[in-house]
Amino acid sequence: MWSLIPPALLLSALLSVAYAALLHLWKGRSLRDLVVYQIAAAGGFALGQLVGLLLQMPLPRIGQVHVVEATLFAWLALIGVRELTLARRANP
Repeated sequence: MWSLIPPALLLSALLSVAYAALLHLWKGRSLRDLVVYQIAAAGGFALGQLVGLLLQMPLPRIGQVHVVEATLFAWLALIGVRELTLARRANP
């Protein structure tokens, strides 16, 4: 079964899950937060990967994964979602 998953997709999924889990361990409060962080990290990572593909900057890559750009966008998405949820909780 593992041979059916492309290595770049597996690495991308593992990194985005790890980023979301790290933020949840640090600042998360509920299971809902973890699910929201997972979605945000995956979306940000995908957007960063797309930007890396389009810009073709000479930054480090692991295989086909543009790690720097994807990581940056994943964390920006995570921080943005975190701030939005905090603002929503403060002003219901």
